[in-house]
Amino acid sequence: MTMFNPKKTFMSIWGGALVVLTLAGCTTAGEDHYSDRRRCSEYRDYSNCMYMQQHRRDREQLMNQEKALINAAQARENLRMLREIRRRRGDY
Repeated sequence: MTMFNPKKTFMSIWGGALVVLTLAGCTTAGEDHYSDRRRCSEYRDYSNCMYMQQHRRDREQLMNQEKALINAAQARENLRMLREIRRRRGDY
């Protein structure tokens, strides 16, 4: 008989969610370049528009990485709090 292990369950859920989020955000460079060309085709300063699109995408990627770091820190804090609660109750 296997016992329920909340720590393993929590980590499995967190890991699965991280994989899903990573795959959901994946696009190929060709797709990005094609959408940028379409978006910038009507602008006079085509190269500046392309630069701004790349800058926007880079900034978005950095923001997503920062959010992932914050989420990971929150998950560590939640796990620490869970361990502290269990320690106080005498579950360990």
